[in-house]
Amino acid sequence: MGTLYVTEQGAVIGRTGERLIIRKGQTVLQELPAVQVDQIVILGNATLTAPVVPFLLDKGIDVAYLSSRGTYRGRLQPQWTRDASLRQAQYRRARNARFCLGVAQQVVAGKIRNMSAFCRRQRRFEAAEGQRLDAMEGLIPRLAEATSRAQVLGYEGTASATYFRFFRHFLQVPLGFQRRQAHPPPDPVNALLSLGYTLLYNHLYAAVNLVGLDPYQGFLHELRRGHAALASDLVEEWRATIVDSVVLTVLNRREIQQEDFQTTPQGLRLTKAALTRFVQRYDARVSEIVTAPLAQGRTSYQHCFELQVRHLARVIVGEELAYQPFAVR
Repeated sequence: MGTLYVTEQGAVIGRTGERLIIRKGQTVLQELPAVQVDQIVILGNATLTAPVVPFLLDKGIDVAYLSSRGTYRGRLQPQWTRDASLRQAQYRRARNARFCLGVAQQVVAGKIRNMSAFCRRQRRFEAAEGQRLDAMEGLIPRLAEATSRAQVLGYEGTASATYFRFFRHFLQVPLGFQRRQAHPPPDPVNALLSLGYTLLYNHLYAAVNLVGLDPYQGFLHELRRGHAALASDLVEEWRATIVDSVVLTVLNRREIQQEDFQTTPQGLRLTKAALTRFVQRYDARVSEIVTAPLAQGRTSYQHCFELQVRHLARVIVGEELAYQPFAVR
């Protein structure tokens, strides 16, 4: 099972029997069995036929809508799990400040560990910079002493600022990148990071929904209308491992370059061909097979997303003691 990305503008997604068909005009762009798909991601202007909508819902295939620049718009999703007890437990835990703080501490500690592991694996990482990275890692024990989520977020911000100074150094062509800025992204590097994080957010949202938790009730990020706080919480530990890795690869290998971006009134946007290349790289990354303790063996990163959500669900209902983030080996 995997994700079907639709980047062709004006494409129409329909079905014939148990197969999904993507057409543009009279041309069939792609055809595949529905059993191979657990999610469809539409980037830009593509539509679903009327008959395919109930088919997707019956099959449990959700559809995420993103703009052509990668901004999340919304989704068509199958019904939640019919057992409300898990969500009730989630809401009770969300009113427990100590529980929220514990999850927040673990999520940010996992993020820092994975950012550090990412840095140390880069060829351009210099031993002389180790002291600065040690200082970033030194925030982890301080996290354990934090008394509020605000403090945890403060440590997360400090660590991220340090990390992105390293990230800039790893870029062979910086393309104007100075620091992480999301809204609006001022340069191609930030634009790719934002796009990748949106794709990742979509994956975690789908995993949360699949398990039966409420994507909008988080433990680290504050509640905000229209913001899936829990999905955002769970994105944090994966950012460097999944998205930053892809962005660094496509830029340093010159697979995406300055000329692949268009300036629009809404900001930078990838050309169609470059968008397809980036999505393919992202999909290849989340499909990579890795050793995962929760799987008791090897599985894909995408499956790890679901396993981490299920682990959190067990923590919420008291079957396991504390949330443990995914750690890169």
